Amino acid sequence: MIGLDVDGAGPVNAYVKEGLYYTQQVNVLEVPSTPGVKLIPWMNYTDNKWNRTTVRNMIYDFEAKNPEWHVIAAINDDGFDVSKLLPFMEQSNGVTIGLGEFYKSKSSGPGVMSFIRDGRQNESALAYMSQSQANNSLITIIDVYDENDNPISRHSVNKHNAAPNLGETSVYYGTFSNEPAPYTFNPKEVDSSASFYGVANAEIWLPNDTDGDFYGKGVISTTDKNSLATLEKEQFAICTTNEALKAALAVGVKVRVQRVYSGSYANVDNAISVFMNRILYNDVADGLFHTNIRHPRTFIGVKPDGTLCLIVVDGRDGNNGKHGLDSYEMAAVLRRYGCVRGYNLDGGGSSTLLIRDEEGNIIVKNTPCDGGERRDSNCLFVAVRKPKINVAAKAETRKLSLRVNIEENLDHDINKLYVTLNNEKKEVVEGVVTFDRLQPGTEYEYQLSYEDSHGINVVTDLKGFKQTNFNKPELKGIVCVETNNSFDFTINYRDPSNVSNFGVAPLIVNGHEYQFVEGSVSVLKNEVGNVIETCSVELEYQVNSTHTYNRMLNNVHLPFALVFENMYANVEV
Repeated sequence: MIGLDVDGAGPVNAYVKEGLYYTQQVNVLEVPSTPGVKLIPWMNYTDNKWNRTTVRNMIYDFEAKNPEWHVIAAINDDGFDVSKLLPFMEQSNGVTIGLGEFYKSKSSGPGVMSFIRDGRQNESALAYMSQSQANNSLITIIDVYDENDNPISRHSVNKHNAAPNLGETSVYYGTFSNEPAPYTFNPKEVDSSASFYGVANAEIWLPNDTDGDFYGKGVISTTDKNSLATLEKEQFAICTTNEALKAALAVGVKVRVQRVYSGSYANVDNAISVFMNRILYNDVADGLFHTNIRHPRTFIGVKPDGTLCLIVVDGRDGNNGKHGLDSYEMAAVLRRYGCVRGYNLDGGGSSTLLIRDEEGNIIVKNTPCDGGERRDSNCLFVAVRKPKINVAAKAETRKLSLRVNIEENLDHDINKLYVTLNNEKKEVVEGVVTFDRLQPGTEYEYQLSYEDSHGINVVTDLKGFKQTNFNKPELKGIVCVETNNSFDFTINYRDPSNVSNFGVAPLIVNGHEYQFVEGSVSVLKNEVGNVIETCSVELEYQVNSTHTYNRMLNNVHLPFALVFENMYANVEV
């Protein structure tokens, strides 16, 4: 590097000088090899296409589509199709496989990294497959789902866009090409007479190339080929002569078509491609590249105990101590943090590391050289499943008692459980926590956190709302005054929270219906007779947002009726 560009900025800010040390911030996130912490590649497939967006937005997209997961940190992934050479726009250069979903399965780089989180404490927690090993193991399958959206059977696909032979299955779909113009869509006519199962509106539809790299998920809408003989965008079809598959398929059944790894790689459910080359393999520098220029870098290393190091280094700004690295320096950084293997991801303006802080905010820990977060095609999350915790509330006017039950901790080390409400954090003791001095009829947000066995506080994304009871309205009395022509009723009450119907309550006298207006109503004797035989009023008030008190009060023209009503209300509420 002596005499070469010091930071890869071009035009040159300075040249590398012999014997001079250069400052460099190195951002390293260490992820221990534990089953509960997953590394999940992701892409935004909204509207059935690859959507280049920021890593931050991909976090939001992932959590919206997978609400049981919580992203702790994220980095950018392998490179996107910056030169627009691939037929399906904005896709990643290499594979994107997350949570068993093979959104893109064909590797075009030097190899594939798979993240195996089964508790193993060695470097195989970050497994490597060469491009040929990965691509040669690919097979196309159909998964059939039950009514609860769980896959219940798997079937082989023999052909793409070609008629199946006896006992075979084919999948049909339109594809894109760059001829005669970039991203030209080519509809596909179904040329098979086999049993037909068509998906007219796919939930996910990704025809990444013309050679079988297809992902499709959706509900079968028709078995009539004539209604879907030419497949347009967001449509695909299954044609089969296989009896077992025919028995499993019908209109209304959800299916997923994808290419997956087989053989010794069949357990891979989270994987991404290496970008450009490996850096370190078995503690030996391997496949070095960019040996004479520094750039911002994103790369991954694994320690002998299976701990992964996600590393992001800024560059192209030497004046502010952000020089970047060449591949020799990347290997040196990996060794510095005890890694024995290391793999490169996309760098430059894509290099981004995001961390979620204790308040749940997503923070960019590095300084991307583009001046902001770049739009990428895929990324890599560090994520955990949220513990399953049930929260029930007993509400009073100025108090909330929450009963908190851990149904499944899902590998979370929960030593002490806490609830924060109204800016007050309290420990859950024997499953209960109580907050008092609250305002009546007010909705409060709560959030759960816990302390692990090492004393580390973990704020979860488990939140909700509970409401205190409203001030209970006071029914002071109902007075009935008889005149020559009428019975005049007056209802006396106090309702500062305005949650009752007392002033407009329905009144039934001798089978005739009336209604109080501003607490009064006059009942004519020529309508009900000269004697009240039956008289009732329907009382109602809102206890809180989910509970309404209802009571039919009988004999309201008699003095003892109110006594019994107040006794009843105090017991029930």
